Amino acid sequence: MSDKTFEVRVQRGDRWIIHSTFDVEREALSEAEKLLKTKVSAVRVVRDWERADGRHVEKVILEKAGSSDGDDQDVRISHIDDAPLCDSDNDLIQFESRATINRLLRKYFDHEILTPSEVMYNYQNLRKLMFHDTLMPTAVDKVAGIHARATGGDYMAAMDKLHEAIDQLAARAREVEKVDLPAFEDVTISQVRDEIGNLRLAEDTDFLTMVALTRALSANRSWVGKLDLVLQLKGDEKDDAARQILDDVVTDILGSPVALKELLGSSSSFGEAIILHIDLAMGRARGNPGAADDILELLNPLFGAGLLAGAQNAMFDYIVRELRSPNTLTNRENAPDPMVGILDRLISEKGVSYDGPMVAALAERGARIRNIGGPRALIEGVAEITERLRANWRKMSWLLAVANSGIVESYGDELFKLLLGTVKDMQGLRAFCDSDAKPRAKMVTVSAMNQALLDSELPNKQKQRIGRMLDEGLADYLVREKVIERIDNPSLHLRKRAYMLVQFCSSGVLIEGKSASMARKRVVGYLKQPNFTDKLVDDIKDITAKEGTIRDFYALLQRSGF
Repeated sequence: MSDKTFEVRVQRGDRWIIHSTFDVEREALSEAEKLLKTKVSAVRVVRDWERADGRHVEKVILEKAGSSDGDDQDVRISHIDDAPLCDSDNDLIQFESRATINRLLRKYFDHEILTPSEVMYNYQNLRKLMFHDTLMPTAVDKVAGIHARATGGDYMAAMDKLHEAIDQLAARAREVEKVDLPAFEDVTISQVRDEIGNLRLAEDTDFLTMVALTRALSANRSWVGKLDLVLQLKGDEKDDAARQILDDVVTDILGSPVALKELLGSSSSFGEAIILHIDLAMGRARGNPGAADDILELLNPLFGAGLLAGAQNAMFDYIVRELRSPNTLTNRENAPDPMVGILDRLISEKGVSYDGPMVAALAERGARIRNIGGPRALIEGVAEITERLRANWRKMSWLLAVANSGIVESYGDELFKLLLGTVKDMQGLRAFCDSDAKPRAKMVTVSAMNQALLDSELPNKQKQRIGRMLDEGLADYLVREKVIERIDNPSLHLRKRAYMLVQFCSSGVLIEGKSASMARKRVVGYLKQPNFTDKLVDDIKDITAKEGTIRDFYALLQRSGF
């Protein structure tokens, strides 16, 4: 790379802001002429020359006035409530810090079509941000105030520490700016890392790999294009560092609401947008018209297999903030309720996706729907969400997640009352299970919810009472639907019937109690029959085969707990 660069700057008020940087003078001059045809007050091209001693010398080689009065809207910082502590440049490039920076400087990143990584690892991009009006000082001031309040420390000390970390990062990025690194053309990210490692440079290999990758990303002026570039880079399955780099970059890109809109297409309402984001996080996104379907085909299997854990967590964190926002879910009176789709996706037999933060966000949304504040807001929100769920097993799963989260600890009696309501009507499992569920699926659901109950943070007395009602409901279903009788079909050979009954007892669809005892009683009845072993194999002629069948059956009995 040349030791000269050419910066194109535009005037904003009495300040000059870096618009773009070039290595070739004629390209910078051409860009300046293009800008003069737009609404800018003035354009300047500055040659930046690095001397042998490391000092930079600047010279203005072009300056022209434009047609605008320069009152275009400034790019400002966005509101944030918290920020992770940063003591060094390494802290700045971690996931939590990048996510915070992504939110804080959201307007700037969307305006420049850049990610936090593209700024942190690319000196030209970082320098442009540092000289962008008062944006950087304002952002540092905001974060330093948050840090000082969180630690009870000194505001000026917090600000100095942040500036020191930024200076450290800028020094690293500047040091490697002129280093010739491999390009991402027809190679995997693992191959690039290996190539960089073989250069044996002083800087960390992963840092340099990100520098090389952000050079390629910065040249792409489209969010979808950036995603496509990253997702086409295949990595070695055993190269955890390479996969982490890709995960970090995808996380940064999807931190932009504009990128999400380009990826998934436009939504008719805020609630529909949340549903699209949930589907993306779960690896089953189907975009609206205008979506980048080819990119979704690449992303879905990666999210579904958990191979983009950082990006997935970032998406769920984004969904939490969406649910906690004051935005209404729909802008039409007679539109379908988006909460139905949201809850169907987030609540399963395993609980609530993203655990405690999502539970709290849903409860807050419920309180907002009821327009209730104060100390009772969350318990009222919990009740609202409960009412919006259909099958009682889903209500129970939600309420158990609430109990585990501890967000309504002061309202334990009310929460228990809501839980009792989910098992009040167990007749035929019609209210408890999904209406279209098959018999086995219904039994699996009851058993799964019983296990979730046992694993919950509820007091033991409450667990026992609810568990007893679940067990009795399942036992009643076994009798009502003649489940055991259907398995124990008299037209089948005794061995087949015995095998099927024992397997049913150990299949995990029964609850230890009344329902399991009913099935085991039938098996024990067979075992007590006179000459049961002889009847078990009376249709097998070969002695060796008989002995093997008997051994197998009694081994199955032992594994099944008989």
